[in-house]
Amino acid sequence: MNNKKQFFLLFNIFLVLIVLAINNYALYFFDSLSSIYITIFITIISALIYYIISNSIIEDVFTIEKKLKYKIETTMHEINTPVSTIQINTDILLSKVADDKNKERLNRINKACENLFKLYEDMEYYIKKEIDYIEISDFNLQDILNHIALQFNDIKEDIQINIKVDNSILKTDKNGFEIIISNLISNAIKHNDKISEINIILQDDILTIEDDGEGINSQNIYSIFDKYYQENQENKGFGLGLSLVKEFCDKQKIDIKINSSSNGTSFKLNLKNIIKRF
Repeated sequence: MNNKKQFFLLFNIFLVLIVLAINNYALYFFDSLSSIYITIFITIISALIYYIISNSIIEDVFTIEKKLKYKIETTMHEINTPVSTIQINTDILLSKVADDKNKERLNRINKACENLFKLYEDMEYYIKKEIDYIEISDFNLQDILNHIALQFNDIKEDIQINIKVDNSILKTDKNGFEIIISNLISNAIKHNDKISEINIILQDDILTIEDDGEGINSQNIYSIFDKYYQENQENKGFGLGLSLVKEFCDKQKIDIKINSSSNGTSFKLNLKNIIKRF
């Protein structure tokens, strides 16, 4: 619940308490008939105050919030469109250019576009999360993991992504869940050249995402969820990915644990609070 809604709720509670307090005061100092008149009078006055404030302030607050949500949606779309245009035209040029040097330059542009798309997705979710614009829905775990894996197959064909989960139904923010799983896979691929496969396994409500890479430095393992932190400073990026993972898990009451060694890294997400029971 955001601050505006909290204010609205607290105002209602405060108004009720004021009416109850005045009613008790009237019952104590006046006879029954007089206290009834006083209570009715105070209730009418309180209702009028509530009506005036809700129309002049509260309604404006919710109107502003709706406008803000609309502005965010349109702005994010406007950001996405030119990046898509650049990438499409770069792909066309790549198919026509024969010179290796120019191909390398175009590939760099393509890579930059991919990074912008990733940043766009993270920022879109981050902004929506901050203004409490999150939609909860039911979705199939296996379906969404297969969808995510397909996206990475196009990027890293040499890395095998194995999915061993059942048809569990999750009830949570679908967009946010997709982003955090994508971020965990992306982080493993981006910061590790030795990975050959990533396994995603569900067992006893625990979703494990593990790789066979070189692992994370033990001195840094507790810092990886910090905003803007980079395990490998040579990898350019904004470092929002894993901090978003931690924020999402905390908000959805998903316990997340990390284990890392020279044989690879695993993230374990306890989904017991978001798995739908039948």
